[in-house]
Amino acid sequence: IVHVLSNFLSSGINAEYGNVLKLVVETGQLRYITLDTEQINEWMTKWKCDVQEQREIYRLLHEAFSAINQGERAIQALVRLLKLYSENEGVDAKSDAHICVISHIAHPKIFVMDHLMDLHPIRALDGQLSHELLQIFVNGDLADYIEFYNNNMDFVEKLAVTHEENLKKMRLLTMASMAQDCTEIDFSHLVEKLNLAAEDVEPFVIEAIGSGLVKGKINEPEAKISISSTINRTFREPQWIFIKEKLEMWQKNLVLIQDSMRKGHFAMPLGGG
Repeated sequence: IVHVLSNFLSSGINAEYGNVLKLVVETGQLRYITLDTEQINEWMTKWKCDVQEQREIYRLLHEAFSAINQGERAIQALVRLLKLYSENEGVDAKSDAHICVISHIAHPKIFVMDHLMDLHPIRALDGQLSHELLQIFVNGDLADYIEFYNNNMDFVEKLAVTHEENLKKMRLLTMASMAQDCTEIDFSHLVEKLNLAAEDVEPFVIEAIGSGLVKGKINEPEAKISISSTINRTFREPQWIFIKEKLEMWQKNLVLIQDSMRKGHFAMPLGGG
């Protein structure tokens, strides 16, 4: 029956989709219903769903993806949900916003989170511990997290992510920030900054490179890593200015190259070419 309803929904009966989705989530029969977010977006447009209906569907999609251990898709559904709240409505989704924050922090492959800071429900968390913790994962370092943990140990211990997992991610994020300001990092500096034992530094660096956070090459004889590039943990005005300056420099270089080619072209006959 659920399978029949799932196929029937695409004809435009929007009132049933939320009910069917809720049913299959509760009964664990998710294989009988479409969970393709893009397809569902098309259906919601076709059905002319109002904002409240869209919110309900995204909230159910988050539950559905969570139930089948598709964490990244669950997070994407939750972000889409939070985008549907205006500045005045943000406070109404503080519970969803808290879940969104912790889900991002807990996901082992998500490192850039500054886009969350623009969501109104996330802003509504300002002054709460989950918002303070998010700010640390957005642009803080390991020392900031350790201080937060020492001051709010009970709060952290109740989260759906362990202190050890947080330490691991914050070490990686801290190294990414360090790599933005230099072309090489001594292992001794990593020992000091990341609270690592000397014998753990090289495996950690290998993990950081494998995660894609930094690109570089280990120099074992000199006990350092040469940095070729790293991620930007935040992308705000300074990053846009940097890109603007780079583009302007490239544009000037292209003009110089064009001038050189043009002069070379006109000079060729004189050179006997």
